[in-house]
Formats: sequence, structure tokens, C-alpha cells
Amino acid sequence: MQSFETWLGTRGPVLAQALDARRDTICDQVTRSLAAAFPALCPALSEEDPELSQLMMFQQTPRRFHVMLLAALRFRALVVVEREYRWLWGIVQRFGVERNHLLQQVHLYFEAARTHAQLSSEDHTWLELLESMITQIVLSVTSTPFSQPAYEHAVVRSA
Repeated sequence: MQSFETWLGTRGPVLAQALDARRDTICDQVTRSLAAAFPALCPALSEEDPELSQLMMFQQTPRRFHVMLLAALRFRALVVVEREYRWLWGIVQRFGVERNHLLQQVHLYFEAARTHAQLSSEDHTWLELLESMITQIVLSVTSTPFSQPAYEHAVVRSA
């Protein structure tokens, strides 16, 4: 059996194309599932910012995950996923998003992808491994406590 890196190198772009062909179907299913699973998540967003509502959050996060995954597959580099989650984790916690929300989104996305994308049985196997690897990235990133950005301690020096 080939290594994950070999599979990603040869099949990553092909898988990206297959997933992107079913983007709307996959992301719409994830949106509905997230809204049903977490109806209390971020309900006050529209009060804080009319352009950012709970519905928009549920619609956009699966699409953002989709784009991130396509980049990782096309560039053949899971570091794209890790960097995105490292950046994201510091922000989403402010809105009540927790580790379990991120893990559920990953699972729901891959479940929808396995259901709707035209993939070979071998690709299904590798897709399960890819889901597991991204789950491990989320677990690793979310195990570190949120820290304030370095600029929080910036001061103005008078002349």
C-alpha cells in the first residue's frame, strides 16, 4: 500500500476536483447539519453586526473549510490546514466556538463528501485517513490555550 504522501501527491488534485464538483451539495448539507446540531451557537451575532448573522456563519464556515481543503489537496500539503486552524482558533473562541464544534464540522464535511462526491473505493479509504489527520490537527491546535496577540501589549511612545 502506498503512503499518504504518495496518494496525496498523485490523487490530491483529482480529489479536489471531485469535491469541488459537488461543493454546493456538500456545503449545503453541512450547513443544515450544523444549524440543527448547534442552534444556540452564536445567536446574538446579528445584534453585534448586522452583516454577520448565525445563518451566515453556518453557511460560510463549511465553504471556508471546503476552500481550505481544496488548497491543501491541490498544493499537496496539510500544513495549509494546520495554519488555518491555528489562525482561526484564536478568533472563534471569542464567539463561543469550541473544539467540539470544529470537530463536528470536520466530521460532517467528510460524511457529506463521502456521500455526494464521485470517488473510487480507494479514495474513500484515503478520505477517511484525511479526516482522521485533520481531526488530529484540530485536537492539537485546540489543546493550546488562547493567548492574547503580541500587539495587545503595545504602547505609544511620546516624542
